[in-house]
Amino acid sequence: MISAIAAACLAAAIPTDHLSSVATASYWYKKDERGRGDAISEKAMPKRFPAFAISKDEFLVRDPFVRARHLDRIEICFRDETVPAREMARTANPDAVVLKTERPVEGIVPLEFAEGEPAEREIWTVDGILAVRAADVGTNESTSVSAATGRIFRRGVANSIYLDGKRNVVGLDFGERFETAGGAFKCVPPDMWRRSAADSFEKAALKAERTAADASLGILFKLEPKDKDDEGRSSRYRYSYGGREEKNEIDAVGYAVAGKVIVPCDIDGEKIARINKIEATFPDGSATNLVFAGALAEWNAVVLDVPEEFRPRLKPLEIAPGKAEDFDNRVAWVVTVENENGRVVTTAKRGIFNGVRFIRGAKFTPNAGDGSSSSFTLDENGRIASLRLARRFKTERWSSSEREPVATQDISRFVAGEGTNPEFAPRNDKEKNLLVWLGVESVRLTDALARDRKAQSFIKEYSRPPYVTEVYPGSPAEKSGLKTGDVLLAVRRGSEAERELEAEDDYFYSRYGMPWPDVESELNKLMTTFGAGARVAIVYARDGKRHEAQVVLESAPVHFKNAVKSRNRALGLSVKDMTFEVRRFFKFDDAEPGIVIAKVKPGSPADVAGLEPFELITEVNGEKVTGAKDFAAKIKGKTDFTFAVRKLAQTRMVKLHVAADAEGERQKQQADGAAK
Repeated sequence: MISAIAAACLAAAIPTDHLSSVATASYWYKKDERGRGDAISEKAMPKRFPAFAISKDEFLVRDPFVRARHLDRIEICFRDETVPAREMARTANPDAVVLKTERPVEGIVPLEFAEGEPAEREIWTVDGILAVRAADVGTNESTSVSAATGRIFRRGVANSIYLDGKRNVVGLDFGERFETAGGAFKCVPPDMWRRSAADSFEKAALKAERTAADASLGILFKLEPKDKDDEGRSSRYRYSYGGREEKNEIDAVGYAVAGKVIVPCDIDGEKIARINKIEATFPDGSATNLVFAGALAEWNAVVLDVPEEFRPRLKPLEIAPGKAEDFDNRVAWVVTVENENGRVVTTAKRGIFNGVRFIRGAKFTPNAGDGSSSSFTLDENGRIASLRLARRFKTERWSSSEREPVATQDISRFVAGEGTNPEFAPRNDKEKNLLVWLGVESVRLTDALARDRKAQSFIKEYSRPPYVTEVYPGSPAEKSGLKTGDVLLAVRRGSEAERELEAEDDYFYSRYGMPWPDVESELNKLMTTFGAGARVAIVYARDGKRHEAQVVLESAPVHFKNAVKSRNRALGLSVKDMTFEVRRFFKFDDAEPGIVIAKVKPGSPADVAGLEPFELITEVNGEKVTGAKDFAAKIKGKTDFTFAVRKLAQTRMVKLHVAADAEGERQKQQADGAAK
């Protein structure tokens, strides 16, 4: 049998003496004018919070940070009664909402607060039903000290009632992180909390949104389309996955900061090179073209200049002064900006700067708990305290473009023109197809090669690194000491994380693949994202050991993809100059004449005559051909041709005939069609 003393102790431990003082607040959410809302609004059910009675018709609820445009109605539920309520006021330190019911709630017993030291707490939760559990209060519970400033912070437990040794209520806790003087924990009764108007939160959120909107522009990057001729190359499966096509227009949002516009966007060096026009829509609806000022070297972002006459239409964001730890425990506004067909839409959510976050480069940024999709964070005065960008290069193999916070000192550097890669820039017609290269040929490392080169330990189950089969003379690879037989493992620039290298598949899905190695390999495309002149470390394996080579990247020489070309519609034939990799494949020296067949139109005279892509034409009507332009000159105005055509080591003679007016008739038909 349980003794009387034990029964009394058990009864004292069970929190049943305040069941009549706490109700449930039901927040019903709705979608906004765009059909969007908080996550809970999608479920057609309310979000519920413990509501602590401070009078018969007033309740304190942990601030849910609900925007007014998402709030449909509020109800206080107590036992079998439901009473409509409204937000009457908001408090600070802690952040809470004061709810006022339409009438007094029957049976509710308001909490009465006494002075005293907290000895235990009651923790209230709503998980289907309202429930409460008891816990002790430790002396240094949830206390942290900033080593940089010596400031002491405590974090409470949400929806808690503090009790003294006699079980008198001495305080309420809504889980806030607050600063304490000397670490002492002192309960402050709700009647001493600082109150503000009920709509103060919404007004502050709207102000943050206006600040963001006034500094934001809808950006449209228009890119020069890639060469429509596919040059007969095969498509690897990873480029056609899901039927996606290359986009030549990219929507983004730009943020005016101290005279410049920073545009976070997933646009690599190859796309930047193809930028033809950058259209911007200003907050007042006007539009103009912006000037490319530079692309950040380590972040997926570009910096733009605004024409002088359009600058007054923007209100640039100011950069918040101070160190990261200076923001601690202050109000933050986490802002998301979206581009809806040129119209900028901003959404602000309130947060609290809760400490600092360490980022690369031995720097710190204020932490406001913002998610990866947030654009930037403003302080309580509307100044930018943190900007989120995605790194150009990720160490994870299957990583997403998750964004990381950037410190304010880096934002200042960006608008000052620092931190950009000069090789990331739009290029003219002559330069836009140039790529950066390492200067090697490689194959996929096999198990047999790995054993032979003592590289088994460098093979991973899900990938195989490139095995170097050729190092081009005078290339960056040769200058850095790389040799045939090396296994390329990773690349790293500066303090960035290593990026693992993976060989391409050694097969094609099409029989029309180029017979010579493609200079525009995945390896060289990766080098292009770093840019010409960039210094990178190539990590490689040789003789079973890991090594590093310091490489200064260079622009690749003219190759088959960007060689000079000529097209004759009457023949249905496109040709290109022979480039270094083509000559190497055919074992031709630089003086050997010839051009490469790039494309043959099905059903054309060239197709009927049996010409195929990647064959060579060395003569036209008995005359040597030195290039694509020379070929165009030699066939101009003629109707009968005899081509000397070479495939591998064999040469054959091919005769063709076209009608004398075929080209003129085609041009006439095109002109007539355009006139109609």
